[in-house]
Amino acid sequence: MNVLFLAPRLPWPLDTGGRLRTFNLFKQLSKIARMHMVSFSFESRDEEWKKEIEKLGVRVTLVPAQESSSFQRAWNIAFKPLPHSIVKYQIPVMKQTLEDLTKSEHFDAIHIDHIHMAYYNDCFKGIPCFLDAHNVEYKIWERCGEVEPMLIKKLLYYQQSSKMKIYEAIKTKEFKGVFTCSADDKKILSEITPGDVPIYVIPNGVDTEFNSPDPAQGSNEEEAIVFTGSMNWLPNEDAITFFCSQILPLIWQKKESVKFYVVGKHPSPMIKDLARRDPRVIITGRVDDVRPYIRRARVSIVPLRIGGGTRLKILEAMALSQAIVSTSIGAEGIEYTDGKNILVGDSPRDFADKVLALLNDPQKSKKIGMEGRKFVCEKYDWNIIGQKLKTIYEGSIHA
Repeated sequence: MNVLFLAPRLPWPLDTGGRLRTFNLFKQLSKIARMHMVSFSFESRDEEWKKEIEKLGVRVTLVPAQESSSFQRAWNIAFKPLPHSIVKYQIPVMKQTLEDLTKSEHFDAIHIDHIHMAYYNDCFKGIPCFLDAHNVEYKIWERCGEVEPMLIKKLLYYQQSSKMKIYEAIKTKEFKGVFTCSADDKKILSEITPGDVPIYVIPNGVDTEFNSPDPAQGSNEEEAIVFTGSMNWLPNEDAITFFCSQILPLIWQKKESVKFYVVGKHPSPMIKDLARRDPRVIITGRVDDVRPYIRRARVSIVPLRIGGGTRLKILEAMALSQAIVSTSIGAEGIEYTDGKNILVGDSPRDFADKVLALLNDPQKSKKIGMEGRKFVCEKYDWNIIGQKLKTIYEGSIHA
């Protein structure tokens, strides 16, 4: 089976949830098919990084692209009928590259990564195409609008949400099948495409071997809280500002020495300022490996108010036997058991109390962490998810 895998960005390095999902689904497909990845190249080191993908024994074609200017973004948002996040990936050289490839190579199936690349579905007439919808995008923009206090930004978020909802409803109908990260996302997407396309839940997963507990875990643990995630992703930035303004002060009222680590690339000036105001907040920026930070802390937090899909940061922390406190939105899409393998709290007081409960009771923290690892090993290991993906592809192509 020959599969062309179309991605908006090269899934390397593995420093975002999106890249982790893209790379691991590609890796799983490479076990059953001859794979050819085609991706835009926005980074100067992509030619170097693509060698890491090619170690899987696959082909990788990069198509040069540039980030939109501030003027282009403003123009697209104000005047284009499609969302800016769709328009910026509509580049003629990619269309030509794909048309040339399909003339020179035979493909049994096309895997399109993200709704942002669904535009290129028209290049593959007569070939079964599958879309991996990492999120239901319109819902994320809608949630951004719900928590945004500034009226003009709130209106812009709702405008982009409305455009995206129309686009997602139209484009997803064109595919042989659509993958969502969770049953929640499947339900939302089904409401705007009722019965028009098969929708399969292919959850996010975790490499449980790579993300395994350190035998010495606990011996070097400090009374600290950790958050991991790309800080140029609006839901993560909102989560940190929400946590630091409304939850962390409640924790410090009871345990003033607790440190808070924010681990992730591209922190904004607003996030960096949190560390300047209080030395107990540590902003690391990008790190090569987040595991030591997770292992060292007593509690991982996911205080998201905006989101879609499922949070790989939760699955990774669970695999590392880390106790987690999350909001309902943060844990959305994961079939967790509150109080057993995670603690969930939505109000600032409830969230703070649950963090404090774990900080004050190392044995409880350890037990929840162990239950979390058992849970993801049984349900969310990438190899288990790969088997489900294999069944869908082989069944659909040979039907």
